[in-house]
Amino acid sequence: MDRPGSDTPGMEQRRARAAVAEVERLCRSATDATTLHRSVAAAVATAVPFDRWCAMSFDPSTALPTGGFHAEGLPMALVPRLLELEYGDEDDVGRLADVARAERPVARLSDVTGRDPARSPRFRDVLRPAGLPHELRVVHREGRTPWGAMIAFRGADAPDFTAAEAALLGTLGPRVAAALRRVQLLARVGEATGDEPGVVLVEVTEGRVAVLTGSAAALQRLAEVDDGTVDGLPFAVTSLARSAHGRRATARCRLRTRTGRWLTLHAERLSGSTVSLVVEPSRPADIAALLTDAYRLSEREAEVVGLVVRGHSNAEIARALWLSPYTVADHVKNVFEKTGVRSRGELTGRLFFDHYLPRL
Repeated sequence: MDRPGSDTPGMEQRRARAAVAEVERLCRSATDATTLHRSVAAAVATAVPFDRWCAMSFDPSTALPTGGFHAEGLPMALVPRLLELEYGDEDDVGRLADVARAERPVARLSDVTGRDPARSPRFRDVLRPAGLPHELRVVHREGRTPWGAMIAFRGADAPDFTAAEAALLGTLGPRVAAALRRVQLLARVGEATGDEPGVVLVEVTEGRVAVLTGSAAALQRLAEVDDGTVDGLPFAVTSLARSAHGRRATARCRLRTRTGRWLTLHAERLSGSTVSLVVEPSRPADIAALLTDAYRLSEREAEVVGLVVRGHSNAEIARALWLSPYTVADHVKNVFEKTGVRSRGELTGRLFFDHYLPRL
């Protein structure tokens, strides 16, 4: 990369404006999350240079990864420890979940550690051994809803990211989030592979997440997830397993395969270090929840949609939700506008059949 610090203020501003314009152009034409991540990173690098980077898409309901691009990120040998710190029960600062909830969803490691990065086990165990002590994280958030994230790294021979560089990435976050949201809408399901759930048992240890056993259907579905791999599993799956293990509870996320089909994963810690993963094709209700976020429906609009697609009239919806028929009509009109449809039948097709049933 071109080392920062040699440009004049005027040149830096021109590069920043050009990067913003290019990211806006890319976001308007995005149809694939991975391609968007890579294109945005290339555009951002002209104004905010970095040595390594990675990016991921989120399930907006849980802020857990659903896929991403990691080939230009940290050395693979260090990734298991990174995921352990990110989603396990060991304390660290500036986790993606924390950044996603912050008032400004962008964080320099130097800031969140009070200028003492050695306070962070991520710095001690991952970044410093990788020779990448400077880290900048941005969560792509639209409103309060996270749709993805990018993490940039600089080597020890480069200065830390500046506050202005962090601010620029923060400015771009909502644009990228809107594009990731739209990409979810463009995703169509591929060929069905059966509706029965499958189970995979994994062992979560300090160094790795290892598959103990699993049904053929579940392992096949996980192999189709559009994500990089660590320990032979997609990053998103490893993250989910560590999250369930660290919380000593259950965790859940939705993932999209390369064919466009959505999967729902349920992770639960069993005895000791064992975590079970139930893998099944997402049901219409799961897809509806995701698309409700993607179309930016309000909570009340989502309730109305659920009744509309089940065939209830406006009057019946009004009685069920204790609303006036006029209010229901307004909600239905708003839903039509947001989803780009003109009838109840078209709404049902848009929300369910276009995104859940296989195309014939």
